Amino acid sequence: MIRDPSLIVTVDVEGAPVRIGEPVRIVTASQEDSVDQRFLGRTGIVVALVFDDPWLQYPADPLIRVRVHGLGEDLFFVRELDGVSERVGPPFRALPPARAC
Repeated sequence: MIRDPSLIVTVDVEGAPVRIGEPVRIVTASQEDSVDQRFLGRTGIVVALVFDDPWLQYPADPLIRVRVHGLGEDLFFVRELDGVSERVGPPFRALPPARAC
């Protein structure tokens, strides 16, 4: 059995760059970004924070799950979103919640 270390959070996290329920607009920061063109320029609501590697990403560097009405949900980097407030916490690395056994 392979364990998935990902952490998916659907509540606000202190030090995260967005809040659950916050409206954001999907933009592209560079030609290298892989934003699905259907989402580009649309406004959606933050529904979750996804930490693929919680020990390195938590709390300030999550993938952000955004729900766009009529399109569904997708994951975005902070740089791909406009309207993200400057909420990144202090420069220390906080520990993620304990893993369930």
